[in-house]
Amino acid sequence: MSVTATLPAHPRNPRYGSGLFRRRIRLTRQHQQVLGELEDDCHGFKVTLQHDGHVVTAIAGDALRVPLTSCAGALQPLQALVGCALDALPSTIIARAKPRGNCTHWYDLSLLALAHATQSEAVRVYDVEVNDAPADGSAARAEVFLTGRSVLRWQLQGTTIVEPQELAGKPVLPGFSAWADGAFEGAAREAAFVLSKGVFVAFSRMFDMSGIGGQSALEHTNMLGACYSYSAGVVETAYRQFDTVRDFSATPEQLLTFR
Repeated sequence: MSVTATLPAHPRNPRYGSGLFRRRIRLTRQHQQVLGELEDDCHGFKVTLQHDGHVVTAIAGDALRVPLTSCAGALQPLQALVGCALDALPSTIIARAKPRGNCTHWYDLSLLALAHATQSEAVRVYDVEVNDAPADGSAARAEVFLTGRSVLRWQLQGTTIVEPQELAGKPVLPGFSAWADGAFEGAAREAAFVLSKGVFVAFSRMFDMSGIGGQSALEHTNMLGACYSYSAGVVETAYRQFDTVRDFSATPEQLLTFR
């Protein structure tokens, strides 16, 4: 299945091909609290996770720039992480807080904050860069940096890795977890998942979202059931927000300013 077949039929972005998607995530640990911040072309989120050294005791957050009117309500299902052990296995976390019942991006940020609660460094910053796919069909670069140092660099044809050679043919979207869990370990594993999530959002740059403000989420039939905003009981009253997309291609310094 092609990437475009899985995305809404929005008008094409005439600037696509001349820029790149950027996402920045900052995790700050202080005493028994972790602040997680995320910003990219489509999203701006914060989450504050508190703990007692053993389990999560509270979660708060802000949905600062989001695509749908319903997204801020996804703070409620995140409360299922309260009581979760800081060293809980991924399967245990998923059993407590269902991914599809949460906002994908807020949920992922919260899991990164949870993992950071037990890290040695106080601050961890990820930067994801995904170049627009070239018009000539050649591979596009996808790269993740940790505190300014490149950790992983992939060349992609659509959603498939073509370089480095040892990963050639591996998928970066559906089926990613099945192979990535065994292919990476430690910090590289976390960075790989951060990069995969960034690639997923990067495809939104293909489309011009400027003319769909006010559109009902029910029209996005390919997304139904995918996350909190597209869940039954929520999607019926969810609408596309106006003027929420930014292009950070040439302005990475603006990331995490939430303007």
